[in-house]
Amino acid sequence: MRESRRKRLTRSGSDRILAGVFGGFGQYFNCSPNIFRVAYVILSILSGLVPGIVIYAIMVLIMPPDPQHPGFLGFLKNLNDFQQGIDGTAQKQSRRTLTDVEEKDIKRNGRS
Repeated sequence: MRESRRKRLTRSGSDRILAGVFGGFGQYFNCSPNIFRVAYVILSILSGLVPGIVIYAIMVLIMPPDPQHPGFLGFLKNLNDFQQGIDGTAQKQSRRTLTDVEEKDIKRNGRS
């Protein structure tokens, strides 16, 4: 049976200069990323640099990283997930959940 494998547009982890955006375009369209880089630089210069920088920043935020090479932003996400996991286990250990508690149980323990 044939596997259906979708191609995903991701930032490249292996062919990157800044964030791997154009390396990802090159991998997705199966051509040299230098073509995209040169075209981007020319269009950015013609448009006045600021729109090109903003568009590149948006592409960095929107495009997911390469799953095999997550890069620095993937490292920060994993670090954040790890920190939340530590906080979650500390909260679980310090708080108990009571079930089937009746008023007589509370009075018996001296809490009223």
